[in-house]
Amino acid sequence: MIKGIIFDADHTLYFPHNQGAYREKFEYLSRETGIDADKIRNEWSSIIKDLLERGVRDCRKRSRDYSTTKALVSLGIEERKASKFAGEAIDVFLKRLIKDLDYDIRLKNIIKNLGERYKLCVASDEFRRILEMKLNHIFGSWKDYFEFLVTADDTKELKPSRKFCDLSLDKFNLEACEVVFVGDSWKRELSVAKKMGLKTVLVGKKKEGEPDYWLKFLVEINDIL
Repeated sequence: MIKGIIFDADHTLYFPHNQGAYREKFEYLSRETGIDADKIRNEWSSIIKDLLERGVRDCRKRSRDYSTTKALVSLGIEERKASKFAGEAIDVFLKRLIKDLDYDIRLKNIIKNLGERYKLCVASDEFRRILEMKLNHIFGSWKDYFEFLVTADDTKELKPSRKFCDLSLDKFNLEACEVVFVGDSWKRELSVAKKMGLKTVLVGKKKEGEPDYWLKFLVEINDIL
């Protein structure tokens, strides 16, 4: 019997559109440093590419603060100023990102109804401050809909990692067979969850891997639970 549901966040509960946010971030950095925005963005992109190619999952090194600060330092900005500018630019980025979040207007009612039957949580490798901003923008207060959040601040590493399931199961006080993991990526989250004995629901237009259920849209979840 299913008693709990773990939800991924980005591209599962909602869909971030970050093009405008990135543009405003690098334009802000350009104004503050006098360095061309495209030059900053290219340096930042090369740092991100290197981290991905090396398979770095350390949440500190994968943070926006780290990569943005490092890009500015690489371009000759003193580290203290680089850190300050990075923090300010990320605030600009987040303000626009939250504004551009896309989600189904039925989401609040769906989650509310599920919460009457199951324990619910969100397990995301986003950082807590940012995840809370996104969820509160949609739900008003995430605490009215979910029992707890598991974030990169808790696991100290990014997905794929069984820590997201381990911590969720521990907080739920449930066995793996009693919990469903709902996410948009077989490789990054659902394959791990299934190996641990959780039921898995893939949400997305294209089926991948071997989830127990596949939904094109999250609003269809009541059809399988």
